Amino acid sequence: MIPATVDRPSAAPAYQSERMRRFSRLRFVIPLFIFGSLVVTACAVNPAVSLAPRAQANAFNGAVADLSDYLLPTPAPTTEAELRVVVNTGGSRANIREGPDTSFPIIGKANSGEAFDVLARSEDSAWWQICCIRMDASGTPITTTQANEGIGWIADSVVRTAGEGEDVSVLQPLFDQDLTAEWGVDWQCGSDRCEVKACTATVQASVSRAGSNQLVPIEHQVTWDDACFEPDSWLFEVNQYTGEERTGQAQDNFLYSYWLGNTPGTANGVYLLDDGRAAAVYCSGPHEVEIEEGGGWTTVYEGNTCHDVRTGMLVYLAYNKRWLFTGEFEGETYDRVYFGDFEQLEQKLKETSVELLWVEKAR
Repeated sequence: MIPATVDRPSAAPAYQSERMRRFSRLRFVIPLFIFGSLVVTACAVNPAVSLAPRAQANAFNGAVADLSDYLLPTPAPTTEAELRVVVNTGGSRANIREGPDTSFPIIGKANSGEAFDVLARSEDSAWWQICCIRMDASGTPITTTQANEGIGWIADSVVRTAGEGEDVSVLQPLFDQDLTAEWGVDWQCGSDRCEVKACTATVQASVSRAGSNQLVPIEHQVTWDDACFEPDSWLFEVNQYTGEERTGQAQDNFLYSYWLGNTPGTANGVYLLDDGRAAAVYCSGPHEVEIEEGGGWTTVYEGNTCHDVRTGMLVYLAYNKRWLFTGEFEGETYDRVYFGDFEQLEQKLKETSVELLWVEKAR
């Protein structure tokens, strides 16, 4: 028996920390649902005629304002680095770590006598944030392009200072341990086989327990209005100082991109919150993710995102989900054919305690 409907919106995996496991569970539902649509179509008319126009997600749906209408904060003046540290190990190599503690992973090595520019110091002055790493953790040289982006931490105990360091600032966290955020979600299904055609939800983020090694455990809870679907939850561990989610999965899947890290890109728009505050954001897309569901079916997500420039926190996400079929059916051969069924989702930041890159409107 082919099921007439799905249990819940297949958009739900975008809200799960164990997405791949749950996608696997849905594979036996979604392809059958779409295949049922294909059976009806194939029996009624020529399948080629049944192909519906490709449903597109509106890029930002009016949520992003023109950056030129706002005043960006004046950046602090930059000067040449006045303080450098020189590795002083007497011949052995020094470790460069991801954060200011020996519990952080080693991301680079430095030879005795090698000098680095100082960017900041830890609060206890036991560690220096430096640039630019020239050797990776295995001792392999890093190219010049990569080195310009290579920032790490080195212990004060293995270096000597050169220059004036009184004005070196203490690196401040991007957000507090008690952060909160709330997004609103609008979901709809473009298929006759969906019992629920549309639903709204709230995603709430908060921290309920202490983190470790600068990683803040941010819990996300999804609640669907009118109990359209079951509530869901997942956890991101986010570096309090860089704003990056620990696993780095967002690099390959924009559905994971809640916490990209500070300065995800150059500001190119302004996002307006419900309380009237405006934040400079970096918007990008279209992004695409494909999931092979089995049985010839491929799920394709296409969408756009916007992130706060200061923290890299997600403020806007919109995507369109389609199913493509490749294979043979009743003597016909199909290659990534789309039969018209789709789901769309839009998610918008409503409020947050996080200090975003706030901007004022130009007068």
